[in-house]
Amino acid sequence: MSNLIVSFDPGASLTKIVYELATEGQPRLMTMEPEMLKLPQSSIDAYMSSRKGMESSQPADEAWVSCAADDHTQCTVVGFLARQFSASARLDKLKYETSIHKVLAVIGAIACGCARSAIASGKTQSAIAGGGAKSCGHATRMPIAQQNQLPNKFSLSLTSLLPYGEYQNRQAFEQQLRNALKDFKFRGQRLRVKLERFECLPEGAGLAMIRQRQNGKEWFNTQTIAVLMFGHRNTSVLLFERGKMTAGYTNGLGFHQMVKRVIERTSGQDATALTSAIYAAGSDITVDNPAIRALVKSRDPKNIDYELQMIVNAITTAKAEYWSRLYDWLESTLPAVNEVILSGGAALYLEQELQDCFPEISTYWGTDLQQQVQKIFQNNSNDCYHTFREQEALSFRLIDAFGLFMRFRAQMEKVA
Repeated sequence: MSNLIVSFDPGASLTKIVYELATEGQPRLMTMEPEMLKLPQSSIDAYMSSRKGMESSQPADEAWVSCAADDHTQCTVVGFLARQFSASARLDKLKYETSIHKVLAVIGAIACGCARSAIASGKTQSAIAGGGAKSCGHATRMPIAQQNQLPNKFSLSLTSLLPYGEYQNRQAFEQQLRNALKDFKFRGQRLRVKLERFECLPEGAGLAMIRQRQNGKEWFNTQTIAVLMFGHRNTSVLLFERGKMTAGYTNGLGFHQMVKRVIERTSGQDATALTSAIYAAGSDITVDNPAIRALVKSRDPKNIDYELQMIVNAITTAKAEYWSRLYDWLESTLPAVNEVILSGGAALYLEQELQDCFPEISTYWGTDLQQQVQKIFQNNSNDCYHTFREQEALSFRLIDAFGLFMRFRAQMEKVA
């Protein structure tokens, strides 16, 4: 058995990780912001010098990595630290390419200190497919548990999700990741990790495998099932027939498209805060909604009402357009199916629209898995107050990675 088992979900709005140390035997949860940025090492040196005498943050919040193959004068900052340098989530790049350094940061954070874990969200953006729940002002802060006590050399088994449209890159992902893990530095500390077992599946596959385990192979082999993944960056469909994945489709209609439209029709809005507010407002898109009112930039009383109405109109129109585009794509893509599995943060935002879309088809929202996730990680939450809506949002987004982890670990136990 490997020293560390990891399920890695490189979401465009939040990196989600379920992991287990061989010495503990129980799953833990870790989240990181999606931003990353390549910087001169001198920038990090200057940043750390300016922090002398200040209380040290958790490694996951100040993560930077460098590979043996990288230019030694450069490093890559990941997550919350990258956000401090105004980095972006790089939605324009392939996920597997940006995931290499993210995996290194995750493994380094686990090995070198203690990871964050709780049912809570990242800086408000991080609670849905593009954001959501409010927290203490930055990504989910979880109590430092205990030092993980991993040596500088250890073994790893990793299972990862990629969008169906990038699934063909899984071999390149594995090879590049395997090479990078052999020798890298996390916050200047050298680590050598042997990737003993690697698995990569399309987003949504973890849920399909869970349904098979829940209902049995005989049931699964007689069903035609569609897994719909509504993410921040894109939307995907996986089709399972006679027990096998027979087709997959991905488009660019992620939640960020709706946010982009609102930004174009308003003034001075920030994508992170706007994403959070849109989700928090839900279907109550009105000038009286506190989440909407918090977006107002004007301080002149005579302009506030005008700006509020502009924001409400922009969100209302953008949501209608977003759903119309998704509905048209689903109608042209989905064949006749027996069951639809719904996942991804944007699915929760569009819950009513999706329920109305499939009135005569069985839908599975993973409620049982959500409850399991909340139960397992309930003792890891931080001291900040989190609403039920916030917990629901993150636990819903976690079920694919969690289902993948449970399946992966069970397979490893069989082998052992």
